[in-house]
This record gives sequence, structure tokens and C-alpha cells, in this order.
Amino acid sequence: MPRTVLWLAALALWTGCRTPKESDLFTTSGPGWRVQEGQALWRPRRSMPELAGDVVMASNSDGRCVVQFTKTPLSVLLAQTSRTNWLIEFPPQHLGFMGRGEPSKRFAWLHLYAALQGDTLPRGYEFHRKPDGGWRLENKGSGESVEGFLGP
Repeated sequence: MPRTVLWLAALALWTGCRTPKESDLFTTSGPGWRVQEGQALWRPRRSMPELAGDVVMASNSDGRCVVQFTKTPLSVLLAQTSRTNWLIEFPPQHLGFMGRGEPSKRFAWLHLYAALQGDTLPRGYEFHRKPDGGWRLENKGSGESVEGFLGP
């Protein structure tokens, strides 16, 4: 566990720090939400080890999406995107980043929903579907990758 905390702290220093003004962009209650659960391997950067955990994605037909990655018992990250805003938080470090417009290219998790929908990804990102139903999203520049599967 201490090793995990160390590399997450290194990630925070590498990417910079900004505390979001609000903890959520939107709520995930009401009609139109689809919730999927699965497993994922996340490598924050090429030089860091992979972290295995559970992933939950809640998406709405209007383009809103929430992705939570957990390593029981900790919530490792929470990412939210909408057509106009984005937010990513790392609760163990009390770090968060948010912005307007296109999601930051720094964080693959902000692009996972778009990749799964077949949308155009930022330059330097690659997305592949696997024959077993899994997928892999990678930022070729930083070496960050998210690989996993989600249930229907």
C-alpha cells in the first residue's frame, strides 16, 4: 500500500495540482443513466507499475459520464465529463483538476467514455477493442494506459 501512495503522489507532482471548486459537475440520478461495472489495469505513466482495481462507469445519453476507479477499500480516482466541462479527482491525495471544453489530454480516464463510443480521441491516444470484449486506451506520449472490461 505505501508504494501505491508514493506513485500516486509522484503522479500529482508530475501533473500539477488544483483543487476543484465543486466536488461534482452533476448528479447521476434520474432517467437515462446506464451503469456498467468491471475491472481495469491503470498505468499512470510508462515508468510506473500497473494498478489493478474495479471500475464503474455511469453514462447518460446526453453525453454526461462518471467513471470511478477503486482499489478496495480506497476510491483511487473519480472522473466526470460532460459536453462542456470535465473534472478528475484523486481522493487519497485530496487532489483535483477541472476545466471547461475538451477534457485535459493528461488523463486517459477523461477520454475513456469517448473511446468506448467510437469518438475521435486527442492526438497521441490509441484505443483498441480486444476479441474477448476488453479494451485498451493508451496515451502514447506519457505511457499512461487503462486496460479492462465493463459488463453490459
